[in-house]
Amino acid sequence: MADNFAQNQQQQFVERLLRESPGLNESSFVTSAGGKTLGFVAKVISKYDYNYYNVKAVEIDVVGDIPTVIGNKVIAVNVAESFTSQGNLPAGSYVIIFRIADLYVFYAPV
Repeated sequence: MADNFAQNQQQQFVERLLRESPGLNESSFVTSAGGKTLGFVAKVISKYDYNYYNVKAVEIDVVGDIPTVIGNKVIAVNVAESFTSQGNLPAGSYVIIFRIADLYVFYAPV
């Protein structure tokens, strides 16, 4: 009960600050412990188009061994590359993929 009361007070305080702050436009999001975004390791199979790539998930079995490709091929976007030009990420690269909304995304500077 005390936690709900403290949380309600904090929420009211933030709302009051937002009303009183001149010209402050910020957005944020809060996730709970169960609401996290999970990532997985994948291998780039080929380029799809522009900065989109065909990737497959990999499983790391033994340290120092080559990861095993598993799962189906999915299309993922490299947000480190321009959306208006062709990407340069070579096939065979390993990346960490996150699912955000309907897209699989990763950041791999070239």
